[in-house]
Amino acid sequence: MSPISSWDDVATVFTGANSTALQVLFVALAVAVFVGFLVKMVIHERHAFRQIAEHRPVEKGPVVEGEPVTY
Repeated sequence: MSPISSWDDVATVFTGANSTALQVLFVALAVAVFVGFLVKMVIHERHAFRQIAEHRPVEKGPVVEGEPVTY
């Protein structure tokens, strides 16, 4: 059974709603992680494109579909 028998005296509780600094910090951290991911992705893609254009494997290991074979 539920301990709630009536909805007459219901109160709303917001955790962290009065802390604007915490919300700003969280959003800034999320944006920084996303931008860091994008930068890392662009760096990797540029490297991979350069390696493929020069007919060299992108990474060490077995050849996968789409990569040039090693000579």
